[in-house]
Amino acid sequence: MGDASRDARSAGLQRPFSAAAGLLAVLVLLLVSSSPASAESFTAHRVCGAPRPGSAACMAMKLVPDSLSPADLHAHALAQSREAHPAVAEKTPIPGYLTPQALHAAYSLPAGTPTSPTQTIAVVDAFDDPGAEADLGVYDTQFGLPACTTANGCFRKIDEEGKASPLPPKEGGWDTEISIDVQMAHAICQSCRVLLVEADSESFDDLGTAVNAAVKAGATEISNSYGGPEISQYESLNSSYYDHPGVVVTASSGDCGYLNHACPAYESAANFPSDSPDVVAVGGTSLTEAKGKWKSTVWKDGGSGCSVVFSAPLWQSAAENFSATGCAEGRSVADVAAIGDPETGVDVYDSTPDGEGDPTGWGVWGGTSVASPIIAAEFALAGGPQDASYPAATLYGHLGQSADLYDVTSGSNGTCGAATSCKAAAGYDGPTGVGSPEGLGAFVTPDSPGDKTPPAISGLAEQGQTLTVTHGEWSFTPTSIADQWEDCSTSGSECSPSAGATGSTYLLAAADVGHSIRVLESATNASGTGAPATSTQTATVTSDTPAITGFSPPSAITGSTVTITGAGLSGASAVHFGTLSASFQILSATEIAATVPDGEISGKLSVSTPAGTVTSSGKFTATLSIKTFTPASGAAGRQVTVRGVGFNAGSLVSFAGVAASKVTFVSSKVLKATVPQGAGSGPLTVTNKTAPAGTVASAGSFNAS
Repeated sequence: MGDASRDARSAGLQRPFSAAAGLLAVLVLLLVSSSPASAESFTAHRVCGAPRPGSAACMAMKLVPDSLSPADLHAHALAQSREAHPAVAEKTPIPGYLTPQALHAAYSLPAGTPTSPTQTIAVVDAFDDPGAEADLGVYDTQFGLPACTTANGCFRKIDEEGKASPLPPKEGGWDTEISIDVQMAHAICQSCRVLLVEADSESFDDLGTAVNAAVKAGATEISNSYGGPEISQYESLNSSYYDHPGVVVTASSGDCGYLNHACPAYESAANFPSDSPDVVAVGGTSLTEAKGKWKSTVWKDGGSGCSVVFSAPLWQSAAENFSATGCAEGRSVADVAAIGDPETGVDVYDSTPDGEGDPTGWGVWGGTSVASPIIAAEFALAGGPQDASYPAATLYGHLGQSADLYDVTSGSNGTCGAATSCKAAAGYDGPTGVGSPEGLGAFVTPDSPGDKTPPAISGLAEQGQTLTVTHGEWSFTPTSIADQWEDCSTSGSECSPSAGATGSTYLLAAADVGHSIRVLESATNASGTGAPATSTQTATVTSDTPAITGFSPPSAITGSTVTITGAGLSGASAVHFGTLSASFQILSATEIAATVPDGEISGKLSVSTPAGTVTSSGKFTATLSIKTFTPASGAAGRQVTVRGVGFNAGSLVSFAGVAASKVTFVSSKVLKATVPQGAGSGPLTVTNKTAPAGTVASAGSFNAS
């Protein structure tokens, strides 16, 4: 594309953004431009120019700093064209835009479901992006997503004939589109496979052939982030390429507002293939967050309109408020909506120059190019089409259900009188269709199982322990229930599926330490698979390596209870005070209640488990204790020397429960006691009525003879 096409794709969207100084600083080095201002504004550029008849344009938009003049961009484009591997301009994401984690929070999405690993999301685009897989790797690493590569079977690239080669030539604008599509698909469904199908050109015949190739390759969802103004000849294209019952086919509604009125180079019309009644037409919203609450409004440049080529399918025309669109019998675009506004856009990494001199590397992108793969991936998270011939109909079955759909009720994308084909309204409207999905409930078919009571987890959250799930309760009598265990952050967010963990139990491993655990459960019946239900997450998983962080009290008489705190204590097999073994009770993985053993004077505490033995850093000190006595036997009248700690002038001594006939206080560590008549054999006891008060016993027994 040349300068003329850049003029055609300029959207005139500006947004002040102080963090742009980092982006501009890099470009200064590359373009030898003037010093950046302290605050920067952006213009949203359309990546692709207006399509020719019979061809499509990609629906991607990118924010570009206004400080880069046409001359700067031209110079940058020439510099890039001379290099085999041009340097990436922006090496870190611009703060403040939508990450995968933010998208999941905005749409209340899990990272994966029990059925999502069976799903293959195809993205169909024109031309080849040689850096698609590598760019996805940078994206995944930046945001901590699981790797999606050819080597691990997650990523695959084919041409429109379904073959790995030969691939078409590259084209900078469509390369950007490919980066958006691949990264958004994986951002939303991180356990799904991603199939990139590259058409030979942007002609609808080539793109449609690529759609058919995606179906043959086993795609369960196919995202099409492109389109062009409809003409009657496209009816045959639709029947040849886009009518695939039982496959989710999504298509971007456009980036030129209502009937393309925001783009003078476009014909005034709804866009194909989003106007097809056989696809899920995806419109665009602006998405913002304030104090943890997300809000969607109509994106002013998102596409919509009434088709004059295709009739509305019954599931659309029967929707409440459909007549308010003014489409009469015509198909209305869109069916559903997601983020499209580049001003509230998504982070994307694209290392391939677009030929226009725009910065490479990290940037902010928008357009309904973003929305289409997001919706396709949400279908994949929910388990795909679930036997629905035309999955868009499933969405309409949830119209007005606030638990499943966010009803976009503000904003417009053009002028259409009193009709709702260009403005938000309660219920169905043209720009956003049934709204934006919340969670996965909108993607499940009616009468499929619904969650009544979520699953529950029992067991100790400690490495080496086994957790067990109790199934939740479901409506509509499920015929099967599937569980997927997930590792989560301690707050319960940012959950990711644990590979292979789909049974009723889960053995906690070292990798789980520091995480919480939850179960994602799905139920299926003849009508389909219901939206998954999640258990409450466990406490943070602790290591089974024992640790003592403290004990309380630090001193007490023998026979008292001391609480030992630490980690990895649930497997305790022995507790010692110094060299003396203590009786104990395991309270939790972090607490043990131990009894100070008879005879203890002073010593460190130790706990032994199958994973090892740990010793406290500080010593426990007995305040009243019998350490020894001599002799160990004797008849009545025999004097016995009792040694220990904590004795006083009022200390009393007993021989197997019979009070000594005489007690002489020698010191706090020595008593002399006379064996009484009737003394039995057994432990000696010392009782203090004043501090340290209490009764303690000897570890050994006195033998009265």
